[in-house]
Amino acid sequence: MNEIIMQLPPQQARSYPIKIGKDLLLQPEKWLPVAWQHKRLVIITDDTVNSLYGEKLKHTLSAFQPLLFSFPAGETAKHYQTQHALIEQMLKQYCTRETAILALGGGVVGDMAGFVAATYLRGIPFIQLPTTLLAMVDSSVGGKTGINTAQGKNLIGAFWQPSCVIADVNCLKTLSRAHITQGLIEAVKMFLTSDAQSFQYVNHYGATLFQQDLNVFQAIIASAVKIKAAVVMADEKEKNERMILNFGHTIGHALEKITNYAMSHGDAVALGILVEAKISQLLGLLSQDDYDSIQRLLASWDINAHSLSEMDSTQLIQATYHDKKNIADQVRYVLLSKIGEVYQDDHLFAHPVADEVVKKALALVSGALLHNWKE
Repeated sequence: MNEIIMQLPPQQARSYPIKIGKDLLLQPEKWLPVAWQHKRLVIITDDTVNSLYGEKLKHTLSAFQPLLFSFPAGETAKHYQTQHALIEQMLKQYCTRETAILALGGGVVGDMAGFVAATYLRGIPFIQLPTTLLAMVDSSVGGKTGINTAQGKNLIGAFWQPSCVIADVNCLKTLSRAHITQGLIEAVKMFLTSDAQSFQYVNHYGATLFQQDLNVFQAIIASAVKIKAAVVMADEKEKNERMILNFGHTIGHALEKITNYAMSHGDAVALGILVEAKISQLLGLLSQDDYDSIQRLLASWDINAHSLSEMDSTQLIQATYHDKKNIADQVRYVLLSKIGEVYQDDHLFAHPVADEVVKKALALVSGALLHNWKE
């Protein structure tokens, strides 16, 4: 037997800016890397965002003669057929490794365009240009890209860091209250795991938050991004600590799957937060007062868990067995010890929870016994 050892050089440290402000999309000179002056730019967006910002951005960047590709809006478009179609369009336009992608849109666009960037010619650079609050506070930061499959959400993908993230808070003006709420849920998710003070800041406004100016939202985005950046810097490839960013998502992703994504990501994560916080309480980790604070804040944004009573708990729990945090057929959950702090055991951030505990949490949160659940 011959054995040859491949010894690769250590990976260089990488960094990129995350800029949050007003009118940034109109000022590419503030964020387009100088080294990209001779690159071919490809804007990838969805049909909804295209009508709002796509053509405007293409005009703003007209000196670069960018290509503009869009696909149908919505989570159901985040699959390999869309990725394949985008890649085929780029190949037909003779895009080379001297091409760079601008991901203009919400979380679906960021995941899809990022995955195209990660796989096209084995990797080309891209910039995240999030246009939703959810994408600004969470999905645009950290380098996770991917697509959905019939078995679950984001099961195929790559870690592929952007060259920069540009969050233009003016884009929030075109969002509905429902879309703003979705982003706030992701921000609160991070505050619950890592920043009690920011949770109280949001809690202070409650339902009046929707009446505040963009400066308040810019502060919330900045606080959430600081948390996510710190976690990603500590654990880029989600080996351990980065799992805390998945709080509420074990149940949330399962809800999306069993409703065939008819339930929005934000609504699913909100319910996941309530259920996983209740699991934490049932296990004696989280106080009743802290749980009540979480429930009251979400209720002030018109979020309630009545829809859970219509779900088949067995089907829902079965869907959690495709979660990426699982090990050896054990479904693992991120749990809270108090607002602003996750529970750790032996330096682990995700923990196995018995299905019966999850079923009880589902029943208690929904206010009704679920199908197939017995005390």
